This record gives sequence, C-alpha cells and structure tokens, in this order.
Amino acid sequence: MNEFNDFDSNTDNYDPLAEINNMINSSKIHIKIQRRNARKSICTIEGLQLDETELKELAKEMKKKFACNGTIIKDETHGNIIQLQGDIREQAKEILIKKYDFSEDNIVIHGYD
Repeated sequence: MNEFNDFDSNTDNYDPLAEINNMINSSKIHIKIQRRNARKSICTIEGLQLDETELKELAKEMKKKFACNGTIIKDETHGNIIQLQGDIREQAKEILIKKYDFSEDNIVIHGYD
C-alpha cells in the first residue's frame, strides 16, 4: 500500500500532454515578420528540420524567387533560422508546402494580422 502512495505523489505533478505538446510545437515551422523601420521588414523562418545543404538550397531559391537578400542563422534555442528581406510570409508558406511537402497544419504565420 505504501508503493501506491508513492506512485500517486509522483503523478500529481506529471502532465502527460505536456510532453506531446512540446513535440508538436518543436515540429512546427514559424514564419514571422519584424519591422526594421517604417518601410522595411525582415521575414524569419524558424523550425526547419532540414540538413545544411537543403537549408542552403531553400534559402538560395527563396532569395532568387523573391528578389531579396537573406541569410541563415544558427541559433542554439531555435535551431536554424532563415532571414529574408521583405514581407514574404505567404509566398514562403506556399513554397514550403508545394516543393518541400510540409503540412499546412505545421506552418504557423505570425505578424500583423
């Protein structure tokens, strides 16, 4: 009977859905926009689970297609981030869905809406 009391006290603070939510949120791709000044903005794409060569190809393709400049940033907390000039959130989402077969449910757009 003492074993059951120990088990109950250990499960009081355990949230089984928290681990699943963390896995789901980590697999999501976040497309965000940040204002630089009154007219200029930067679009960031976080959470891409691609290897380095695929990431470089994606950044190169987006820079060419949208006629903008960009870079890849390696962040410890957010992973690899692609930064591109301009507001290209919707176009970036379309490319990720069509060419790289990401699910639309896993792509989250943040911004002015």
